[in-house]
Formats: sequence, C-alpha cells, structure tokens
Amino acid sequence: MVTKVEDKNKTRYTEVDIARGIGIFFVVLGHAIKQTEVSAGWIRILTYIIYSFHMPLFFCLSGFVSARILQMKRKERASYIVSRARRLLVPYFVIGLLYIPVKLKLSDVAVKPFKVTDIWKLMIGQNPDVSLWFLYILFLIELICALLVNTYNFRSIWYGSFFLSVAIYWANFDIRTPKYFFFFLMGIWVRLKFEDSRNAGYEDVMDGQDLLAFLALVTDIFAIIFLYRTTITVTMMLTSLCGIYLVLWVSSRLVYNIDGERRKPGRISSMLLIFGLFSMDIYILHEPIMTLTRLLFWNHLGWNYILCTFLIFVCALCLPVPVSKYFIRKVKPLRILLLGEKQ
Repeated sequence: MVTKVEDKNKTRYTEVDIARGIGIFFVVLGHAIKQTEVSAGWIRILTYIIYSFHMPLFFCLSGFVSARILQMKRKERASYIVSRARRLLVPYFVIGLLYIPVKLKLSDVAVKPFKVTDIWKLMIGQNPDVSLWFLYILFLIELICALLVNTYNFRSIWYGSFFLSVAIYWANFDIRTPKYFFFFLMGIWVRLKFEDSRNAGYEDVMDGQDLLAFLALVTDIFAIIFLYRTTITVTMMLTSLCGIYLVLWVSSRLVYNIDGERRKPGRISSMLLIFGLFSMDIYILHEPIMTLTRLLFWNHLGWNYILCTFLIFVCALCLPVPVSKYFIRKVKPLRILLLGEKQ
C-alpha cells in the first residue's frame, strides 16, 4: 500500500520539465546519429551511452505525471483511457498515415524502407515514422495501469514488473510493453517521493545526494563499458536506473543551488525547460524534419558526416518548437490531430 497522493498533476515541477528536455535532447541526438548509417568506434560508444537510458527515462517521466491513476475510481479510469487514447493514439495513427506516401516515395534512400504491404503493421505498433512506437507502447502501459493498478496493489505489481523487465533484458527479447512497464511504475513511485518531500517542507528532493550521484555516475560508466564490451543486455537495466537518477539529479541542480534555494534561470536551464515543455511536439515532428534535412545535407549535397549529423540534430531539435508554437498549436484541428490536445 502507498500513501495517498494529492491531485497536483496540474502543478509544474520545473526540474521534471528540465529532465524531459534532457531526455528529448538525447532522443533526437540518438536518432540523428543513426540517420546516415555511418559506422565508427566513437559513434558506437556514443550510441551505447544514449540508448542505455533515454527511453526508460521517458517512460519514468510519463509515469511521474500519471500518479493520480492510483486513486481513480472506475468511471474516472474509463475517461482516463479515452483521454490517453486521444493524446497518444490519434497522433500515432494520423502522422503514421500521413507519413506513408513520403516513406514509399523515399524508400530507396530510407534507413528503414517501407512497403505498402506493411500498412497493417500500424495496428501492432510498427509505424512508418519509426520513432512513434513510444506513443503506442505508452498507451498500452497506461491502459494496463488503468485496468489493474491502484493504491493497494501498486507496490506488489511494481516489484513484479521489475523481475519481468530484468528477464526480458536478460533474454534480449524485443517485447517493449513489459520491458518498460517497470519504468513507468517507477515514475509513479518517484512522484510519490516528490510529494512526500514537498509535504515535509523540502522543495529540493535531491538535496544532499551529491555523493550518491557521483557513485551512480561511476557505476553507470563501468556498466556502459561492460555493456559495450560484452553486449550482455541485462546490463541496460543498471544503466537505465543510473541514467534516470543522474538526469533527475542534474535537473535538480539546475533549478536549486547547494543550499536548496532556487537559482535564477540560466541559459542552459531555460533552453532545456523549453525543450521539456515542447517535448511531445519535438518527438512528433522531429522524424520528418530529419528525413528532409538528411536528404538535403547528406544525400544531395554530400557534406561530411559530422557536419551533416550536427545540422540534422539541430534542425530536428529546434525547428519543431516555433512550428508548433506559432502554427500547429494555433490551429485547433492540427492541435488535435498532430498533438492529441483539445486545448
């Protein structure tokens, strides 16, 4: 049984928004690196670092903002499922369908070619816009939580999901829903800890954890090196946990100083905060932008790999913000269809 959580989901936790900004930064960087399929030792190492934690981080942060599900009544859970379907599945299917003709046209130069006979795979989470699998899996996880998880059985299910996730990592099965279910529930647990800390009068949840963060960093480095040399995938469970903790710690340090007082927003924290607030928009729009910029800089102009990757990354990370802010979010049908937002 867990302690009761007040419904404060409309409250913005600046450090969590910054954590989302860090997360989307690494998501876009990881996808940019893979755009040209260039293989080199340093690229492989950087890819291992990014993919060792970035998606578990997003599932954890998604769970963080979904903690109220523990106290929901049956009718509330039904409306919650509908709202999550609108938020996650509407963009998933709309953008997937819109992306099909583009993918077919560019199939010869695509990193992952798409065929007309593959359209049905949209229903099982295989989207022509390959990055959108996250929306599909997140909906399945939230659906399971809405049907099964409550205040009384939360910890039991969370502990059980840990062993299931470890088993899937160990066997190296590409079964995403049970693999990431644990991290979503972990996000709910993190939210509970945030609420407990705030209720006790401590605003900076990570205050006094600098030594623990250092140990997590050292552990993460050795785990990534071990993963790189052995490819024993169960190690990713450890790198994910360390990575999530370090991102939350860094986010808190950007918001609070060593005395636990709020810092004045700096350039880095302000930039990451914007990326965090627009993380859904960036996630939705970055793949098409990457495709266009790759065709221009890599396939057409033939610029060198590092410059192309940098430009692809910057365009895919930054352009979605003004496009969404000044166009998509201003037009209600686009806001509903592309972002799944009513307001």
